[in-house]
Amino acid sequence: MTDARRLVIVLVVVAAVVALLPVVIARSHRLQVMRADLTEVVAECRARYAGTRTAADTAAADAWQPPLHGLPRPGDPACGAYRRRNMLGAGPR
Repeated sequence: MTDARRLVIVLVVVAAVVALLPVVIARSHRLQVMRADLTEVVAECRARYAGTRTAADTAAADAWQPPLHGLPRPGDPACGAYRRRNMLGAGPR
């Protein structure tokens, strides 16, 4: 393999890495934001369930849709969905 071919291959590989790096960094940031939002919502659901004493209280907590950053978001599940998926059992890690 000649030096010119090696140079072309190296340039192509470097160009691919430079093109893909912003995509990987952006995806990582979005995942961090989603994880933080989910942690906030699950903590609010845990707090709501902590105050339940009767089956009616639990049913009300199941139906309650926690707000994200203080605002309700259409389409987000109520606390009951998180409880059914056993996401409320463990505290923050």
